[in-house]
Amino acid sequence: MTLSTTTNTGTEGISSERYREVMRHYPSGVAAVASLDPETGAPCGLIVGTLASLSLDPALITFSIDRASATWPKISRSGKFTVSLLAEGQQHVARALSGRREDKFAGLEWSLSPQRTPQIDGATGWIHATINREVDGGDHVLVIADVVGMSASGGGRPMIFHGGRLGGVAEPDPGLSDLLRP
Repeated sequence: MTLSTTTNTGTEGISSERYREVMRHYPSGVAAVASLDPETGAPCGLIVGTLASLSLDPALITFSIDRASATWPKISRSGKFTVSLLAEGQQHVARALSGRREDKFAGLEWSLSPQRTPQIDGATGWIHATINREVDGGDHVLVIADVVGMSASGGGRPMIFHGGRLGGVAEPDPGLSDLLRP
């Protein structure tokens, strides 16, 4: 096995190309973050691949957003959103919400959550949240949000992003489950 290493002494930077080249080897989930634009009432949303559980008590989630996003300021102004955990086969949703067109929700199946924020139909789960704070994260904003509700669809496999592609999760090896038991 050959390992390629890069040493960062603090005097040289990691290029964005090198960063992407290495990080593409780490899969992430794909989630849609959506709200209603407080000025127009229209649904607005974007895709994140950095969603993570931050705290169980209190229940907090976190994700990061590119500072150049034209959609995040609308969601931020609303103060609340729903995260739809996209399912395998919902690549069309990821493409629509990561685009720059005016009506990203045209042709998508969605409904209003109990919090009155858009949630994508057919997702594997939904997290309803309010913005707790936004933190400087270089060329991104790190969002920390309070979870105010959540639900699971009860089926389906999650969509993942890996190696620059959207796809699904392979069925786990049933023999490994014995190894993971406490």
